[in-house]
Amino acid sequence: MIRSSRSGRTSDGRLRASRLRRASSGALLGLVLLGTATIVGRGQEPASSSGLETTLVRSWAGDGVTVVEGLVHVPLGMLAAATTGAYRFEILVSDADGNALFRDSWVREVSQRAAAYVGTDASYMLESFSFGLRPGAYEVEVRAYPTDAADLGVQERLAVEAFAERPIASDLLLSTRVQPLDEASDGGSWSLSRGGFGISAAARTVILASEPDLYYYIELYGGDEESTVSVGAEIRNPAGASLFRTPSSLVTVPPGGRPYTGRLPLTGLPVGTYEFWMTLQQEGSQPVVRTASFEVRDAAPRDVLAERGQSELEEYFGSLSDRELEETFGGIAILVTEAERRTYEALPPDAKRRYLIDFFGRRDPNPEQPGNPFLDEYLERIATIRARYGERVGTGERMPWTTDMGKIYLANGEPQNRIVNYNPADEGQPTGLSGGGSFGGESPYEIWQYQNTGFVYLFIEENRFDAWRLIFTTDPDIPSLADWQRRIGPSAARDLTSNFGIVPDRF
Repeated sequence: MIRSSRSGRTSDGRLRASRLRRASSGALLGLVLLGTATIVGRGQEPASSSGLETTLVRSWAGDGVTVVEGLVHVPLGMLAAATTGAYRFEILVSDADGNALFRDSWVREVSQRAAAYVGTDASYMLESFSFGLRPGAYEVEVRAYPTDAADLGVQERLAVEAFAERPIASDLLLSTRVQPLDEASDGGSWSLSRGGFGISAAARTVILASEPDLYYYIELYGGDEESTVSVGAEIRNPAGASLFRTPSSLVTVPPGGRPYTGRLPLTGLPVGTYEFWMTLQQEGSQPVVRTASFEVRDAAPRDVLAERGQSELEEYFGSLSDRELEETFGGIAILVTEAERRTYEALPPDAKRRYLIDFFGRRDPNPEQPGNPFLDEYLERIATIRARYGERVGTGERMPWTTDMGKIYLANGEPQNRIVNYNPADEGQPTGLSGGGSFGGESPYEIWQYQNTGFVYLFIEENRFDAWRLIFTTDPDIPSLADWQRRIGPSAARDLTSNFGIVPDRF
C-alpha cells in the first residue's frame, strides 16, 4: 500500500471504486474516474483543512498489468476562504521521465448539507479512481482547489511501482467491514468491491475502541497449478515493536489466485496508531511482507450539526435536501407510536421538517444547554447501522433501518452483551485469520442482549451473503419465527443455554 505522508488529521469513510478499462496499449492501460464522492462527518475522524491524504492500493490483473486504486480525502475546510460551494479535483499520472500519461479533472459541487462543515475540521469528501500500469515506476499527483480560487488548493504526489511480474499477493487493504457479495448486489453501497467482497475502505482506516473489529482483505496469486501459502499477521506500534501475533495459517491458492479476508478482534488495544503486518511465504521462497496502518480512537467526534441547540434545529433540518431527509430520518418511525408513524409518513417533506423540529426539540433532556443529546444519539445510531447493516445484498435501495439488525439497533442502541460466531461449523478450517468468511454447514449467528430490558435477540445468516434475519427473541413485542429451533445449529443452541438460560427443545 502506498500512502502520502500524513498532512493532517484524517477520517475513515466510504468510496465507490471504478472498474478498470483497458483502453490503450501503452504504459497506462486506461483510467476510469467516478463522478461521485462521499461526505464524511459523524462517527468519523475529522480531516484537516490543511491538506489531502492519498492512499494507493495495487493488485495484479494478469498479462503484466498492475491495477492501482486511489482513495483521496479532500478536506472541506479548503473552501472556508472561497466564495464558491464547489471545488475542482485533478489527477495526473506520469512516467519516470516526467512524461504525462494521463490527466483528468472534474468539478465537485458541495451540497448545502456538506457546506455546513466548511471552515471546520469536521468533514471531508472522498474521491476515488483506478488505472492500470505496465511494469515500471510512475508518479501520481492529485490536486483539489476551490473553483474560484486555485491558489487555495491542496495537493499530494506519490510514487508508485507497478509489479514487474506476478506477485505473491496484492497490497494489504484494511477496513471497518468486509462481507461477501453476490451478482444481484453489484457492489451495492460498499466503498469498494473486489474479489466478490464488499469493502468499507478509506484513505485511512479508523476503528473505535468500542467497536474494535478490524477487517482485512488481500489477494493471493497462484500460478498455473494449485499452491500453498503460509500467512501470519502481527500488530506493531509506531516504534516497530510487535504487540501480538496470530498463528500462521496454510492457505490453498487455486490457479489464478483467490481473495483472503477475515476479521481480527482488537479488544483492549489502546488508542493510537498501529501497523498491521501480514507475512506470506510460499514453499521454497523468501517471505514477503505486506503492511497497512490503522488507528484506534476512543470515541467518534460529535457532528457539528448535532452540537447545535434547539434554536438551530430549524437551520439544521432546513439544510437537508428531500432525499437526505428521507435517507437520514425515515427511520424515525421506529421511535414513535404506530399512530405517529402513519402521521409522519403521510406528511410532505416541508411538514416532515416541522415535525422533526418539534419531535427532537421535545425530547431534548437539557433544553437550556447547547446541543441536543437525543438528536446526537439518533444520528450516531443511523451512522452505525448504515455502516454495519445498511445496503443488504440484493437490495441495494433498502434503507438500513428496514433490516432486522438495523431495526433493533436503531431502537435500542449497542447491545451490552453480544455473542458472534461467523464460522460455527468449520472452526478448524479458517479461510481468514479469525475464521471469518467460511461457508460451512451451520449458519453464522449473532446473539444480542440488552441489560436494561434483559431481552435477547438471535440473528442468523442463512444464505451466507450477509442477509441476517432475526429468528428468535424474548422481546414480547416482536414475534419469533415459528420454526426458529429448526433453523439453528448446536453452537447457537449451546450459547443460548450457557449464556442466557434459554434451552431449545430439540437440543
